[in-house]
Amino acid sequence: MNIHPIFVHFPIALLTIYAVAELIRFEKIKSLTYWFYVKAILVIVGVLSSFLALSTGEQAEHLQPETLEPLIETHATFANISTWIFVFLAAIYLVSWVNKSTLNNYLLSSKFAKIWNIKVNIANKVINSYLTIILAFVGLISITITGALGGAIVYGPDVDPIVSFVYKLFF
Repeated sequence: MNIHPIFVHFPIALLTIYAVAELIRFEKIKSLTYWFYVKAILVIVGVLSSFLALSTGEQAEHLQPETLEPLIETHATFANISTWIFVFLAAIYLVSWVNKSTLNNYLLSSKFAKIWNIKVNIANKVINSYLTIILAFVGLISITITGALGGAIVYGPDVDPIVSFVYKLFF
């Protein structure tokens, strides 16, 4: 039984919304105190659910005919690229969130204080730079390619114009 379609839509939705939220750069929105936490929850939960999607995708791969193997491998490659881009962003948000919490005081007084400070400095530099925006955009493109190739696997390469376009880029 193929349960991959059940689990794949959660990370697609959450990480797409996160990427769009990251790309929204209006000062009024950015200044909202909860905006950071909204993005952090979207990317962290999206990444956690993406590992479930990757796992079920590995199982689903064996249910497909061998003729689809190149398409499935390309789909899997972009799924992994998407996941690892967002893993990095989720880690940055998680470090930054912990830095804003009371747990930060404990970490600063522990034997890991030096390492923690390095992580916090990196997180602050990345979160406040264009790298976050660039990674969110590249992640969004990667998710789109992954989804289009997944659509080509299930419905064929000519199911719609976007799937057809992405399919023709690779095959």
